[in-house]
Amino acid sequence: MSLAEDPGDRGSVTAEFALALPSIVAVLLLVLSLGSHGVQAVALESAAREAARELARGEPAAVVEEAAVRAAGDSVTVTLSPDGAYTRVLLTRPVRIAGLIEVSSVYEAEASALTEHVGGSGR
Repeated sequence: MSLAEDPGDRGSVTAEFALALPSIVAVLLLVLSLGSHGVQAVALESAAREAARELARGEPAAVVEEAAVRAAGDSVTVTLSPDGAYTRVLLTRPVRIAGLIEVSSVYEAEASALTEHVGGSGR
């Protein structure tokens, strides 16, 4: 008698699959979450650079904050500060797992740009 005909093995493949499926789904969700984390970090860095460039050109703080929120999303916190000849922008946003569950960690992105001296020189 072959194993395929053994009545004691009937349904074992289905049971093994049912036991393995949650692990496979968990690994898939973890991989997707890590990919999303990378995308969000890059978007936040890009938004920080954009905001620093606008602030360095002399744009008002409200315009810079609006640009940062537009580029990075509504849940971003914007901190603007002068740093000698440079302007500094710090963006923070809460970390969300799979876009749903907020954890007690934050993404941070910081960018600086050389402040342009506009107006007054007449050149």
